[in-house]
Amino acid sequence: MQAHPVPTWQTNGRVNVIVVSGHTAYVGGQFTALRPAGAAAGSGEVTRNHAAAVNLTTGALLPWNPNVNNTVRAIQVVKSTVYLGGVFTQVGGASHLRIAAVNATTGAPLTGFKASASGEVFGLASSAGSLFLGGGFGTVDGQTRANMAVVSSTTGALLPWSPSVNGEVRSIRLLGYPRMVIGGSFTSINGASANHIGALDGDTGKSLPWKDHTTYNVIGLASDANGVYVAGAGGGGNFAAFDPKTGAQKWLGGTNGNVQAIAVVGGEVYVGGHFHVYCGPQHGQHTCTTQVPRDKLLSVDEGTGNLTGWDPSANSALGVFALRGVGPSGDVLAGGDFTSIGQRKQQGYAQFTP
Repeated sequence: MQAHPVPTWQTNGRVNVIVVSGHTAYVGGQFTALRPAGAAAGSGEVTRNHAAAVNLTTGALLPWNPNVNNTVRAIQVVKSTVYLGGVFTQVGGASHLRIAAVNATTGAPLTGFKASASGEVFGLASSAGSLFLGGGFGTVDGQTRANMAVVSSTTGALLPWSPSVNGEVRSIRLLGYPRMVIGGSFTSINGASANHIGALDGDTGKSLPWKDHTTYNVIGLASDANGVYVAGAGGGGNFAAFDPKTGAQKWLGGTNGNVQAIAVVGGEVYVGGHFHVYCGPQHGQHTCTTQVPRDKLLSVDEGTGNLTGWDPSANSALGVFALRGVGPSGDVLAGGDFTSIGQRKQQGYAQFTP
């Protein structure tokens, strides 16, 4: 992977989530405008409140403009619809409480989708007409749901599926429906101990076997056919690989600050956060005994967890909050608080190519 990002539009604030559909990257976060590559802060800005879309091939800013009134945390694309989750209460000037559906080309809200959540929505996943929500909420559509729910992807109507999770769900990954894995700050699922990671049946809501758990809160998940990859906090920062079928931990790595984002593509796992050094194949520490400089970004071999030479570096106190691997091209997209990344002046959003 190149250490320098290619020219692309940049945001004027934090990017929390990046999702790719075809040649389009949808980004969400805490920004209010985008500007061209190389443009100084405040110049050439085009208004995009908390959500925007960029063409990955040309680098062009697209007309997609949902106009969201507060932070976007989650995005899910299903054909011609984009679902948004976060802390917002309005999309396109209309009331949409923390969950909304918009047109994938224009960003106009779909008025027939009427789901709402009582608290923040962090994770979204979809399958066969159902939209799964994870977050820190107690009700969805006015009915009790403990941090997870499923609604109709067409109408937003609440469906009966109702697992009980005793803390925030930060991420959801489908591992071949109906099996899904969830990560967050919870310690139990359906009344049984399940520290921070576990598996569920998407049809019944029942818990499925998952061998190993984490001592730290899970902030993000990535997955492919070979593994489930965890970004986590705790004692510095942590990242790890799990077998997707058994839930057995395969390897782990540590940093000296939270790991806030993770992605997998091309046989490598990409890790982002607010760390300054890699601590080795061990749990994270605030002061590492073995230090390898890696400022906010690193990558490891997917099979072994061994550190690679990729070292682009990013600035800012809190660093990287979003990573996405693009399967066909092998690109890696990064989002966060940075104003410089890979030795380039580039704020909020960056695209690395192989």
